[in-house]
Amino acid sequence: MNATNNGSRLQVQYPHAASMNKTAIAACLALMAGLVTGEARAQDAGVQDDAAQGAAAPPLATIPVPVAEAPQPTADDSASTVPDGIAEIVVTANKRSENISKLAGAVTAIDSAMLKETGSSQLGEYLSLSPGVNFDSSTPGYSVITIRGVSSDTINTLAQTAVGVYYDDIPLTDPAAPMVVPDIDAFDAQRIEVLRGPQGALYGSASLGGAVNYIPNAPDTHDFDFALQGTGSKAVNAAIGGSAKAMINLPLIDDTLAWRTVGHYTRTPGYIDNVGTGVDGANNVVTRGGRSTLGWNPTDLTRVRLTGLYQKTQVDDAAYIDPREGDLKKNTLTPEPSDNEIKLLNLRVEQELGDAGTLSLIGGYQNKNSALEYDGATSLGLQAAGQKILLQQSGNVKGYSVELRFVSAANETFEYLAGLSYANRDERFDVGLNLATLQQSADAVTAFLNQLGLPAPAVIGDVTTLFDETAKINAPEKAAFAEMTWRFLDGFKLTAGGRYYDNQVNSDVSGRGLLLAAAGGVEFHEARSIGAKGFNPKVSLSWEATDHALLYALFSRGYRLGGPNLVPSTPIFVTKRNYGPDEVNNYEVGAKTSWFRRRLTADIAAFWIDWKDIQLVTTESTGTFKYLDNAGNARIKGVELALAVQPFDFLTERTSLTYLDARLEEDYDPNNGRPPAQKGDRLPGSPEWSASNTLTASWPELWGAPTLTFIHRYEGRSSTNLSFQDIKKGGYNLFDARAGLTFGAFSLTAFGKNLTDERGITAANNYAQLSGDVLSLKFITPPRVVGLELGYSFAN
Repeated sequence: MNATNNGSRLQVQYPHAASMNKTAIAACLALMAGLVTGEARAQDAGVQDDAAQGAAAPPLATIPVPVAEAPQPTADDSASTVPDGIAEIVVTANKRSENISKLAGAVTAIDSAMLKETGSSQLGEYLSLSPGVNFDSSTPGYSVITIRGVSSDTINTLAQTAVGVYYDDIPLTDPAAPMVVPDIDAFDAQRIEVLRGPQGALYGSASLGGAVNYIPNAPDTHDFDFALQGTGSKAVNAAIGGSAKAMINLPLIDDTLAWRTVGHYTRTPGYIDNVGTGVDGANNVVTRGGRSTLGWNPTDLTRVRLTGLYQKTQVDDAAYIDPREGDLKKNTLTPEPSDNEIKLLNLRVEQELGDAGTLSLIGGYQNKNSALEYDGATSLGLQAAGQKILLQQSGNVKGYSVELRFVSAANETFEYLAGLSYANRDERFDVGLNLATLQQSADAVTAFLNQLGLPAPAVIGDVTTLFDETAKINAPEKAAFAEMTWRFLDGFKLTAGGRYYDNQVNSDVSGRGLLLAAAGGVEFHEARSIGAKGFNPKVSLSWEATDHALLYALFSRGYRLGGPNLVPSTPIFVTKRNYGPDEVNNYEVGAKTSWFRRRLTADIAAFWIDWKDIQLVTTESTGTFKYLDNAGNARIKGVELALAVQPFDFLTERTSLTYLDARLEEDYDPNNGRPPAQKGDRLPGSPEWSASNTLTASWPELWGAPTLTFIHRYEGRSSTNLSFQDIKKGGYNLFDARAGLTFGAFSLTAFGKNLTDERGITAANNYAQLSGDVLSLKFITPPRVVGLELGYSFAN
């Protein structure tokens, strides 16, 4: 049955070649060479006083910019203060606190100030501010994050995700097909760290393209804090919606014990009319949740945090449009609701061991649930027959993870870290494809199977379902990792390390239904297992040419778990029982610089990625089931640029720009009736160019301390799926604006999103129907939204 979509898990099976832009490479190398040459000249000449520098302006690459030596950063500080210029953020991307400008690797830190300036609370809003990241937005909780073009689809498939998602260092990634891609509300977040490039050495599996780590604010044992935020908004073709969020921080014992809790509720009215069900604004979304953290410092050297987190998202109908029906419309015989929830318990213990370093224990237990429904008649092209065919999927992932690591104290010559980690998760999927008339008569069953071109079994018996399946997966994963840093000569730093891993994925699958009749029965049961062991290295060499210019070269590797295919394997349904891991090797050079007393910062990275044994979806010969196979290789080249400019105290502009050339290295035939993907085809969700710009102006000395923020996002065109190269996403610009006033503890902000009311395609479910026609159901950027935000913040 080839009336299935891109290969996502919402199916019957369930769960130009071009050289790299020479101009971009030349610009990257020229900038690095200019920095080294210019800074060396500055050091030779010495630092002049401000008055002497004001006499004449030398060329940009030869201006010495003295920066006062900063105190050693700590994990509790997200930014260090500077008298003027752009604040420097302290991150823990490499599992130790360090200034982001001294880190040999590409990391974006989106701190609380930037989240507030841009009004960002969801993944798609704040990830688009980082270079190298594309967000393929679809149904909330099931979208795809793509970093550096490492993607094979814009809809989640049967494989583990290619980007790891973490909450305060707790991995939230599932061992097989993603049950939920958590989109935790960013209210009261300290920062979001986006690690670009594979992170297999320190973060483990599912970090082929990179990792996203959500870091919340910790309880404050000194001060009482309280914050409220409420919004009201109106979107095109939608009712009025809004949100309510609150935070309270209570010191219970001064310097020793504190409690911090956050709650949030958001209702986003639907803007897509379902002409088939007769419901206008069908895709309503409600998200509710919160977290509560108890912070305990029994001694000056010991910190303990216990956190509980909960979030649930409910969607009344899938938010795609059917272009055949007109603007903001879809047409299904039944609604397509979904809901997902996450429950997380997290314990974090940090013990400072004097001058030796810090020992940390990080443990978490998570329980995630998911349920979706899709209208199978639409995908099959059988709406005209009036048959209501319902594709249902539900599931649960629960399990725990623990990491024990030691990080040595900062040292001028030698530093190291080492750790052990273990995770064990149980994942269960229940999938059903059912026809309402099946229970009425055997004739109805036979007629429907004939429509599909499938033979009817000799005896229908008590089988009243097309296909039902239950899959149980257990995935223990253990690892040991280490990293050592040696500082030598003048400003050089060599870092080397890696991760040894040992994982196992076990499955137990049983199915029942009339779609199995062609194999001579209506039931199947199989238990499968696959394991893998390996080592992921990471090596970097950096040179701190001056206090404000760092050059680096980096090699890193990432991997993704293999696993059993959760479909029958019989002489009729010829599928592969298992698929193996895939991996990427990343070769990278970069520069991080600051100028004019940090009035200008410029970071640039150029990379080459080899992606081997890609896990791709393939259809068996009858067209009934799909499965994963290691069916191809790809090569990705690109350049990322991040600029921040503060020409005046009241004005800051930030720009991110990405160039990508991500292409297949060999042909790929999914056997789904579509033309095979060719060597040189661009990978899905990997546009050649993408960019974001944020301009913020603030006047704290004026009445109301007014602020203005303008945000621009651009995503170039790319395919939505390897076998649907002709169906594109992207090619749009989005413009947002915010204007705010502050009066003491109160703030009032007017905002607009997608001001030009752009219908940008963010992802697509593509179907090759029984008739041979292609149906593409497109997810789009939400239409124009305007609203007001009222805030209250009290700190003592």
